Amino acid sequence: MSVERLAPAVQLLLRAEIGAAQGREVSFVGRLDGNRRIVEARVVARGTVDAVLALPGIAERGEILLHNHPSGVLEPSGADLAVAARLHDGGVGFAIVDNDVTACYVVVEVPRARATARLDPVDVAALLAEHGPVARVLGAFEDRPSQRDMAAYTADVYNDGGVALLEAGTGVGKSFAYLVPALVWARENGERTVVSTNTINLQEQLVGKDLPILARALATGDHTPSFALLKGWRNYLCLARLEQARAGQDSMFDDARAAELEALAAWAARTGDGSLADLTDEPSPEVWDSVAAESDLCTRLKCPHFERCFLFQARRRAAEADVVVVNHHLLASDLAVRIASDNWLEAAVLPPYRRLVLDEAHHLEDVAATHLGAQVSAVGVQRLLARLERNGRGLLPAIAAELARRDDLLAAASRDLVRQGLFDALDAARRAADTLFLLLGDRLDAEAAPGSVLRLTDAFAGDPVWSQGLGPALENLLVAFRGLRDGVETIADRLVFEDPAERPVQLIAELRGVIRRLDAAAQGLTAALQPPPGGPPAVRWLERRGRKVANLTLASVPLDLALLLKENLFDRVGTVVLTSATLAAAGDFAFLAERLGLDLPPTRVAVQEVLASPFDFPAQCLFGVPTDLPEPRDDEAGHDAAVARVLLDLARVSDGGIFVLFTSHGALRRTAAAVRGQGRLGARWPLLVQGEGQRDQLLRRFRDSGSAILLGTDSFWEGVDVPGRALRVLILAKLPFKVPSEPLTAARLERLEERGQNGFSHYLVPLAALKLKQGFGRLIRTRSDTGAVVLLDRRAVTKGYGARILEGLPRATTVIGSWEDVRRRCEEFFAEQGIVVGSGTGP
Repeated sequence: MSVERLAPAVQLLLRAEIGAAQGREVSFVGRLDGNRRIVEARVVARGTVDAVLALPGIAERGEILLHNHPSGVLEPSGADLAVAARLHDGGVGFAIVDNDVTACYVVVEVPRARATARLDPVDVAALLAEHGPVARVLGAFEDRPSQRDMAAYTADVYNDGGVALLEAGTGVGKSFAYLVPALVWARENGERTVVSTNTINLQEQLVGKDLPILARALATGDHTPSFALLKGWRNYLCLARLEQARAGQDSMFDDARAAELEALAAWAARTGDGSLADLTDEPSPEVWDSVAAESDLCTRLKCPHFERCFLFQARRRAAEADVVVVNHHLLASDLAVRIASDNWLEAAVLPPYRRLVLDEAHHLEDVAATHLGAQVSAVGVQRLLARLERNGRGLLPAIAAELARRDDLLAAASRDLVRQGLFDALDAARRAADTLFLLLGDRLDAEAAPGSVLRLTDAFAGDPVWSQGLGPALENLLVAFRGLRDGVETIADRLVFEDPAERPVQLIAELRGVIRRLDAAAQGLTAALQPPPGGPPAVRWLERRGRKVANLTLASVPLDLALLLKENLFDRVGTVVLTSATLAAAGDFAFLAERLGLDLPPTRVAVQEVLASPFDFPAQCLFGVPTDLPEPRDDEAGHDAAVARVLLDLARVSDGGIFVLFTSHGALRRTAAAVRGQGRLGARWPLLVQGEGQRDQLLRRFRDSGSAILLGTDSFWEGVDVPGRALRVLILAKLPFKVPSEPLTAARLERLEERGQNGFSHYLVPLAALKLKQGFGRLIRTRSDTGAVVLLDRRAVTKGYGARILEGLPRATTVIGSWEDVRRRCEEFFAEQGIVVGSGTGP
């Protein structure tokens, strides 16, 4: 029972924390040196030791949990032994100290680090072979050599560490190819993998289909693979906040919102998930803001609802899972928290991880830019202020009503501060915000193009809008925010001795949450409008977002992410697999590697491979490029008319079943109007237009119809899967170049020009190639699919850069010529499929 196992600094820390807890139980996690001496420790929980098991990711393999016995008797209790056994299974030791930290009893030593069990790439690939366990569970086998190759490459990078860039063509089955090595690695080494995706569709596929199949296929007598889906905090209902909102609904909500709150309470009693995805009807922002889980409002173990908490149930499942599925936004939020707190070992937004798969990895740069920057909107500020008070209801009226029930001097003083100080500061904030966003809106409207985006360069410091009152409006708003913060903190200090369970204290916690968000808004406004000199390069802009409600938004995002991502993500995570159907531009990964910092020395990229699709594209797909249609940039009206004409011609040739993908909503709407104006579609070929229904509803109607025509923009270029006969023609209206004047794109182009590189060739062309490949991939989804892709932009074959853009596309049978030539070849192709030309009848 020697205390010598504890370094002197650790002894002092434990003694101080136990004293601060007045001798009650405190749990710590310690780190050992090479001599198995505990040299660092941190507090993880206060209360009985069994409570620590409720905390996800409480300790990592190789650490030790310590807690004190106030009695001074170091004999482990039954609860101690149960906790010790559970932790030992996860590679964590367990020890007990007395309150004076003069004795230490190690109940279970930290298990000796076992040698890493390497994966045999051949064995891993064999799991996906004809007689492997996956085929047995599926009950069918489809030979996919590229899938097995990808699984072997993934196994290699798990063994040796580093970064793998693996482009997997349509039909490779990339999710199985990276999930099988991840699950086998977890079984052999007890180490989780985080899998991050960009789209909800892929998340649902992984958790609802792929992982359950693999869990059955790879289960052994002593291990069943486990997995979990983890979402951001605000996706989950907080039972404590729901209880508080219901208790104060008379002062917080009008009748309609109160009824909505009661409906949420009824749902909370029966849901097992507790997340927004489980709700049939999405609640109003006002109500959800009052009941959503928030990290800075959570009392964790002290919460009476902790055991049933939906969020922590999900986090506990994630902490114990072999594979944790998240999205890029949550991953980027986790990265931002780790950078800000310099925390690379403990749980942050996500549990700690050393193995990462980035699926749909081509989106990572833009998602990271959003989360590592700041955005502030007029609607967002208005909603925060409305949380404080709106039409006599809100947090301020609620706390004023609670304080009115008390007759002590502190309550009276706090009540006066609410009525005289906080309400005045709130009114000042509203006036200043209205003025600020009105001036910014007028400035945006002064731009030549209506509804345009205004980039805020260094020259914006001299813009006339400042002389029109923008400076005072900004300063007044920041002063009002500070007044709100100071007033809330004063009341909080006065109520510090109140019972934490009492409603005024709960309301103060809610008020502090709003204030923290107002502080973040203040920082965002400053970063966008008056950034301090000498900071890292940033891109700033002003724009209106939203179609139903125009929302003026200010943004400031980092310009250079390459070094940041390399140092804080790719160099810190042992294994990173980046995959997508579109990573290589013209067969080369250099563009992606440069954008993400993967080419910076010393590079950790160990594997770069393009895994070919197993589909027979020459037989399954016809690719046509008409050369006699107007160029979209030179003759917009002529190109619009050509798109409508081609669409109608192909509808007769293929009997419908057409996707038309556009690069702008304007072009989509013009084509929809032109086609409807001709009145030639009739009921046989229903026209479905993005914006005239929910995306999933449009896709369902398209699949069910079998002969519909769907017009879509950006969200339909990827993440859409319509196998079978329902989709047989894909029209790509034009090459998907990014708009060069869009602020982030413009800034990146300027940065390339500063480095002596041609921005169009070095940035816009590779991006267009990747986007075109994504769009092309919507058509052929299985070995039995057939169809035609028609690109209505002759620049792809008449401009020098066209070959680079087309180079990465699947090798379909290609026809280049007049529209009449392309149409005739499509006619022949579909006749071979049993569709009779011009008759409007099909098989």
